[in-house]
Amino acid sequence: MITIPKIVLVALLAFVVWHVVRWLNKPAPKPVRRRTAGRAQPQGAIEDLVACRTCGAYVAPNAGGCGKSGCPQPR
Repeated sequence: MITIPKIVLVALLAFVVWHVVRWLNKPAPKPVRRRTAGRAQPQGAIEDLVACRTCGAYVAPNAGGCGKSGCPQPR
């Protein structure tokens, strides 16, 4: 015989199963994109670094010297 407690139990079980299925089928979160100052900054060209003949520090050819005295790269 069907009783009120059985109907409530079946409804509760269906509700729990429905929520578990929804939780399992949730799409993966999208990666967060970080912005700087509201807009993306363009990237410069990729350059090879050159070693300073004096101290051995690696610097970009157009960035200037390493900052140490006697550096052959212009500042």
